[in-house]
Amino acid sequence: MDQPHFTKTAKGSKEIEERSGVLSSVARRILIMVDGKRTRSDLLQTFSLAELEEGLTRLELLKMIEESSSRTNNYGGVSISQQALTQIRQMMYMSNQQYLAGQLDRFLDKDFALIHDRAGLEPVLKHWHRLLCDAGHEVAAYGYLKQIKTTLGWSKK
Repeated sequence: MDQPHFTKTAKGSKEIEERSGVLSSVARRILIMVDGKRTRSDLLQTFSLAELEEGLTRLELLKMIEESSSRTNNYGGVSISQQALTQIRQMMYMSNQQYLAGQLDRFLDKDFALIHDRAGLEPVLKHWHRLLCDAGHEVAAYGYLKQIKTTLGWSKK
């Protein structure tokens, strides 16, 4: 199975040089290790699943890394209404409490507010969905994802 590789964006490279302080020590270590060659599996040799998922989600949200083999997102900055984002955050919060023992609390409380468009939301949904599936809750993950896509009016890809 060909896993995606992560690459630093210009913003990520700048963060390494300038150390703005917006990243946790774990997210910073992940950013440093992202070299365009390492896959998620490679990074799991160094970080726990929870650390890696939180760090990758934050780095993608802040546009400091991107998946190099992921399909090109043609949606760019298509904005999402605040009402829809509130509903999505609520669904993610409920699933986080019920199935993930609060692993995403910090992200949902602080970082989710940075999302305003489809390009920002898609990587977050992907990581959240992967966490639920990896925790053995595939049925719930797909059910929540279906509700979220319905809320957004996104058709199946």
